[in-house]
Amino acid sequence: MERVRRLLSAAILVLLVGAIVVHRDDLVAASGEFGRLEASWILGLCALMAVGVAVEGLFTSAVTPQLSVRRAILLQQSVTAANNTVVGSGPVATGVRIAMMRSWGISDTSIGVSLVALNVVAAARLWLIALATAVAGLLGADGGVLDRRIHVVVVVVAVVVLSSSAVLWWVLLCHPVAAARLAGVAQRLWNRLGRRWARVPVVDLVDVTERARVEARLLVRLHRWRIVTTTVADQACSVLKPIAVVRAFGIDAATISTWQVVIAYGLVRLVVALTPIPGGIGVTEIGLAALLVRFGGPESTVIAAVLTYRVLTFALPILTGAICFATWRWSQSRSRGSTSGRDPDLPRAVAVVARNDV
Repeated sequence: MERVRRLLSAAILVLLVGAIVVHRDDLVAASGEFGRLEASWILGLCALMAVGVAVEGLFTSAVTPQLSVRRAILLQQSVTAANNTVVGSGPVATGVRIAMMRSWGISDTSIGVSLVALNVVAAARLWLIALATAVAGLLGADGGVLDRRIHVVVVVVAVVVLSSSAVLWWVLLCHPVAAARLAGVAQRLWNRLGRRWARVPVVDLVDVTERARVEARLLVRLHRWRIVTTTVADQACSVLKPIAVVRAFGIDAATISTWQVVIAYGLVRLVVALTPIPGGIGVTEIGLAALLVRFGGPESTVIAAVLTYRVLTFALPILTGAICFATWRWSQSRSRGSTSGRDPDLPRAVAVVARNDV
């Protein structure tokens, strides 16, 4: 199955590259638009990107209180770089996240809770922005350019996903008996897999679920407002980026309204989430450009704005993520070198305290 996904992704990438080559004249025309960027807008976009990185770190630290903000930024940027460069990057990004968190002494239960929280919140933010954009389209914010049936389908799917997810997590967190029963069902399915495939590890899902449920309840009770505020701030930064780039190239609200930019961003982000292509490369560029041009933006200016947006949100995180990952690897090698000469009888507790003080 993984091989099929990789082949499908490669085929899609080839088709996208072919589409770009066919429209190379449009790229040449767009290249002349980059001179329209003023220095104040360039500084503003850089500042917005820096704020976005900081907010991502604050959010990651909120759902993983054992992480400092600095380490959370290193972690999040490294994972983002993996997501933007590897086809079917989910397992790779998860492996990077787990390796980095374990190296900082975070327990497996806390890592599991953090992974679940990050994925649940990310999915909720995705469907909330999709719901908001679809509702805005139904209210006529897109100027009637898009088919209303598209917005209706997105609204229905978003409402079903959000409501069912809310009910499921409410049951898991607030009702231990129901959570144990669900874990028992999962345990039986897991045991069946284990009887068929010897490589499936033996796991007590009931015990794991209960420990994770207790820790998740504690996390929500102690840090719920921190999680909410950082989530809202992170989502606001994500939405502001395409708006700021479009305005930086001189496309005013009379040509493309702010709601139309948000609608284009939301719909494209939803489509990208359903594809295995790393970082949504190709799909994001073509989708955003097509929608913004359809909303009335000049083609060459729109293409230049979309390419700039992708440099900031796709290419730049790869560079910063590589630096962050290299920094972590260097700190790990330095830490191993500094501990090689220690007394082997040093108590484990002292070693843990020393590591946490770094």
